[in-house]
Amino acid sequence: MTTSDRQFDSQFDKVENLVHYPWIGCNYASAPKRVLIMGDSHYTVNDEGEFCPEEYDRCVTDKEYTRGIINCAIVNCAIEKGSWKFHTNLQKTFLDESDMDVEGFWNKIASYNFIQEPMKGTHEVPSLADYETAWKCLADVVQIIKPDVCIFVGLRNAKGINVLDETDVKYSIQTLDERISNSSPIRGELQFADGYQLPFYMIHHTSMGYSPQLWYDFLNKEIPEVVSFLDK
Repeated sequence: MTTSDRQFDSQFDKVENLVHYPWIGCNYASAPKRVLIMGDSHYTVNDEGEFCPEEYDRCVTDKEYTRGIINCAIVNCAIEKGSWKFHTNLQKTFLDESDMDVEGFWNKIASYNFIQEPMKGTHEVPSLADYETAWKCLADVVQIIKPDVCIFVGLRNAKGINVLDETDVKYSIQTLDERISNSSPIRGELQFADGYQLPFYMIHHTSMGYSPQLWYDFLNKEIPEVVSFLDK
């Protein structure tokens, strides 16, 4: 079974308000392009979409929670069992459907969910404070794992970025003048005091009204070397 690389865990333990360890693919650290893919939120609900207190408690106490979900998605794909749209559409964005090396894809990348507080219902949305905490966590995490590019799955994650005005991290962000799946992609960059710069993109959430081909075309236009690397 594929497992996350744990070499950064002791540093993650020092990141304030980081609830879950990020998934770090076993080939991420040595990759020619380090790619961080950000999910949105964890939802602690049962199969009927209702709040599940036991799942919530497990989510907020298990630092391996995100890694377990990604492992489950990899296994489900390997045995051709149904998986979450978030993962299947994300994989279809970067991988040729005729020869999908799902395990190889996840081995190359780092990933975790941006919002640290789990949602208690399928229609619950994070608070502004949740987004502000998320941006501060991200600023600390990326200085540990140093990705070359970050791709956010979800356009609402731009909220709260101005909390970085309270830090020494500079940023730029713009909504692009094009429409894809009735959404406009977002491009930005984080700039750190030591000179490290992290370009990022925000795309439509992969679990609803999403076209893998259209978003592949967009990302391939913006970051062709990254897209090519992920599909090798």
